[in-house]
Amino acid sequence: MRIGNELWQGYFGYWQNRFIQQNILTIGYTAWNGYMNVGKGMVVCDVVDAIPPFIDWSVDTVTFNRAFVPQGQVTSYLQTLELEKDALTVLQKAIANYDPTQAMVIVIVGNGTVDINLLQNLGISPAECYKQVQQRWLEFQPDLTTQRRDL
Repeated sequence: MRIGNELWQGYFGYWQNRFIQQNILTIGYTAWNGYMNVGKGMVVCDVVDAIPPFIDWSVDTVTFNRAFVPQGQVTSYLQTLELEKDALTVLQKAIANYDPTQAMVIVIVGNGTVDINLLQNLGISPAECYKQVQQRWLEFQPDLTTQRRDL
């Protein structure tokens, strides 16, 4: 018997992809809003809840705080995560070179791990995420109130 993708990701700890899928509009909204206000940078999702071994992503919600960290503040923020120097260098290069109209850099901190992604070719641009959230503002209001500004 083959384990379903949702169970496999939850059971073996590879939950970040499903987390991104479930929250892509608010992540993209944050990326575009940050880019439009301060330029390039990265979205940080700080997952508050522990991700259980078996999570039903279609009904369970995961509480997280999110913030946009401008390019000039990335190094100081990442030092707080105690990442290896090579990881810092690669991430800084990715932020310098990504196309914010088609991609976003995201760091997910949760369950004792730090997951770094360059999201591109998503089928939805950060600007479109922003537009959809704006059009459905009331639906996203609880998620958007968790945005942190102190990172």
